[in-house]
Amino acid sequence: MKNKQTIFFDLDGTLLTSKLTIATSSIAAINRLIEQGAEPVIATGRTLCEIGHILEKTGIQSCVAMNGQYVIYNGKLIYENPFNKQQVKSLHMEASRNGHEMAFYNADHIHVTAAHSELISKNYQRVGGKYPTVDSSIYLKEPTHLMLLFCKEGEEKYYQERFPHFQFIRNSPFGCDVYPVGTSKASGIEQLISWQQQSLEFTYAFGDGLNDIEMFEVVKHTVAMGNAVDVLKEKAEYVTTSNDEDGISNGLQLCGLLQTIHY
Repeated sequence: MKNKQTIFFDLDGTLLTSKLTIATSSIAAINRLIEQGAEPVIATGRTLCEIGHILEKTGIQSCVAMNGQYVIYNGKLIYENPFNKQQVKSLHMEASRNGHEMAFYNADHIHVTAAHSELISKNYQRVGGKYPTVDSSIYLKEPTHLMLLFCKEGEEKYYQERFPHFQFIRNSPFGCDVYPVGTSKASGIEQLISWQQQSLEFTYAFGDGLNDIEMFEVVKHTVAMGNAVDVLKEKAEYVTTSNDEDGISNGLQLCGLLQTIHY
């Protein structure tokens, strides 16, 4: 199979503006990529039930979701990595003892462990979502592909020491993504590229946050948004403008995937 350019786009802080919309320039640029035969892919910590409208609006059909734990290619599930239920239960019990709430994700649902939590409310307001359904034992009945631990900054160190088979990656002031150690967006990308029978030599990634670090280490070409954390900018081949300043279209031009275009 002939190699083609595959471009991975993080969502929050990257493809999405600060108002959680997709810039007109980004949609036009992605349409151009598709016309040129390139493959745009969403690479996000979010789950599928949160991003259907984004896939529809952009025309993107492939996704590395939940930080690499669930991979869709052209609308078809090609890889998933559900958690061990006993390991999830152990973490949940410890969090409960410490007064910390959690969220449990799979492709179809998000459930949280408590109602009326200030941290949970702020977290989902931040991403434009509704307060999820409460079910503190959903992980015993359905597969779990991602967890959130709601805690103040620094408190995740307690859990990282006691649960070394998980990694706790802070995604906001309100909590951390939790997923198996040794997995990430990067491992999901490797699953997708292998399925395509493509080469990592032709891969690109756009990102802004801590959960994009591993992705930047596995793809060939990397573009950090102008609003990205400093550690990601240091790893990037290119730094584009911010997510509110046409950063996607400008970044695609920087790395040579698109010619200068006007809107």
